[in-house]
Amino acid sequence: MGTTPALPDPDGRLAGLARALDELRAEPTLTQLADALVAAKLRIDDVAAYVTPTPDAYHRASVVRRDHYELLVLTWLPGQGSAPHDHAGSVSAMLVLQGEAQEGTWRIAADGYVDLADETTVREGELTAWQDAGVHTVRNPESAAAPLVSVHVYAPPLRAFRRFAARPEPAAATQPSAPQRPTVVVVGGGFSGSMTAAQILRQAEVAGTPVRVVLVERQGVVGDGLAYGTRDTAHLLNVPAGRMSAWPDRPDDFVQWATRRHGPVVASDFLPRPWYGEYVRESLLATARGPVDATATLEIEFDEVRRLARRPGGGWMVHFARGPSTPADAVVLAIGHRAPPDPIGRLWSGPRARFVLDPWRAFAGNTAAPDEAVVILGSGLTAVDTVLSLSRQPRRAPIWLVSRRGLVPQTHASSPVAPVDLRPMLESLLAAPGGLRLDGLLRAMRAKLREVRAEGGDWRGVVDGVRPHTATIWGALSLADRRRFLGSVRPYWEVHRHRMAPGVAERFGALVQEGRVRIIAGSVAAAQADDDGVRLYVRERGADRLVELRAGVVINCTGPAASNSAESNPAIGSLLVHGWVRPDILSLGLETTRDGVVVDAHGVVAADLFVVGTLRKFAVWESTAVPELRVQAEQVG
Repeated sequence: MGTTPALPDPDGRLAGLARALDELRAEPTLTQLADALVAAKLRIDDVAAYVTPTPDAYHRASVVRRDHYELLVLTWLPGQGSAPHDHAGSVSAMLVLQGEAQEGTWRIAADGYVDLADETTVREGELTAWQDAGVHTVRNPESAAAPLVSVHVYAPPLRAFRRFAARPEPAAATQPSAPQRPTVVVVGGGFSGSMTAAQILRQAEVAGTPVRVVLVERQGVVGDGLAYGTRDTAHLLNVPAGRMSAWPDRPDDFVQWATRRHGPVVASDFLPRPWYGEYVRESLLATARGPVDATATLEIEFDEVRRLARRPGGGWMVHFARGPSTPADAVVLAIGHRAPPDPIGRLWSGPRARFVLDPWRAFAGNTAAPDEAVVILGSGLTAVDTVLSLSRQPRRAPIWLVSRRGLVPQTHASSPVAPVDLRPMLESLLAAPGGLRLDGLLRAMRAKLREVRAEGGDWRGVVDGVRPHTATIWGALSLADRRRFLGSVRPYWEVHRHRMAPGVAERFGALVQEGRVRIIAGSVAAAQADDDGVRLYVRERGADRLVELRAGVVINCTGPAASNSAESNPAIGSLLVHGWVRPDILSLGLETTRDGVVVDAHGVVAADLFVVGTLRKFAVWESTAVPELRVQAEQVG
């Protein structure tokens, strides 16, 4: 990494900023750069040695240059500015120490020129930041009374970037722009994004309201997302087909589609997950097909949103990794889960080639030969699916599932069970002095379960009876009770709420009974890997002893992480750094209203920024399953 260079004041704030940047990882995020700049509390005196006004062009003074970042001080005389350019793979942050900067956002036109879309003012003491996308400029207005001085951090250093040609002023006057229909950009093309786009199109056509919908998906296909991207037909939906319609007002739609495509299907069937991705995709495209002069139109962009920037007049400028930027009147964040975090980290020593961090990556199920033992971290539905994929060929070596409590998902009943009506019970709890409390809710649920069993009923009816009231219950619980639920109740609730299809449970249960799959309740104490395999040491739950497991591969199935950080998604990072969104206090997602409108860092509701899907968990909790997501999509539409 090297040492901080000899700065004019080695104990000063600028040197402190350099040391903080030195400590960042090899690929720092946008928010990390911005946080370091803010924490440095720089003043103009701290950079005085680097302020160099030059008459021909603005001046760039390099303070520190490392492999993973460069720190600079820029001086701009009145009237000086940059040419339109991008950042070609670097993220960057800028802090204004003197004057006011005008940041311009530019659109690439079909003829190769770029046109100024918006300019925003970055005042003294304010910060702005850019992902590595979009065309922009910075300038000091001619009317300025003094030089503009700004501090910039680029990660990695700007080694190459593209300059663009601004449209000549006379030509702009002769090319009036055609009126544009309102544009909604939907970020994410899984179930949530695809059906939100479909609902916007459908409702706009019914109302006769012009709209352009741009659906952006990083992968090469819409409809699949993380949940339905598997190609293994042994992976079944864990909800019966009759409850999986993508449309709230057409409950039989999925059953009818599956029957047309694959032969007779009944509502109680548990169908392959790959089928559902096809169904979502075809539902979207069928909605988008219409007359040439359709009121509502759909464009699908297989690209990545790298930055969302607030436009001064309202709406957003959406910057892509590859394609030209586009303005949007509204944006919907339909960003799903990201890959699970590393649960071992520093506990692992040796090469990591035998550690599969992301179980959903391509060919993750083909990483172990039948004669290689496998350790799966986690024992939920993803772990079960991974077991089935690994067991497509007869195995000669065991599969261990290691999780803290050793819990595995329960099984759906072989025939439908009617939900129990819990309204009287819940109304009484909500009306109690002091309101709803987690302890009281749990006692009431246990009593209801005993009552139902005594009458010969099925516990599944009680669990399913909670579904219509989940958002109300969650909203009524105190923050302390929500934390208690997440810490101690959630694992037990989820194995009963998210159940295995009967066919999956039968195959998985047979593997357990035969000893091919073994479940250990405990936590990893250490892992040692070499070219021949992995030794994993597991501390059993409730015991002091360590169990040694020898395996060829370790697969991480501990559960997905929320996409509410700069590390998880660059679009989210660009919103976080300017305070246009804020993570919720429980780190489940983003703070929103109950109907999915974003609440920014100042508590202000943003009427043109919406969330559909898992990032709404803090507001409603149940925000990952189709029955809830299709309603969210309809609300936004």
